[in-house]
Amino acid sequence: MSSYIADSFSEPMTALHNFQNRYDLDNPVEAMSSYARTMHQHTKRQMDSATRAARRRDLDDTSATPSYSSRSSSNSDSSSAKRRTSA
Repeated sequence: MSSYIADSFSEPMTALHNFQNRYDLDNPVEAMSSYARTMHQHTKRQMDSATRAARRRDLDDTSATPSYSSRSSSNSDSSSAKRRTSA
């Protein structure tokens, strides 16, 4: 595989070659606009995928999370109320 090398920087030429084949470099404004649309769509798909995964994890976590009784909740409420009045 060939590489682009400048000073201490190098990168595979494949990405550059693919970019040149996909976007019209003779019209940089259109190329930039098209690239921005492509990246926006890619980012949107990634965010949608991450959101779906997070929702699945939340659903899985709620079934595995132990439920706490109302008695332990009221005990913690009353102990914090005691702390507030004694301070």
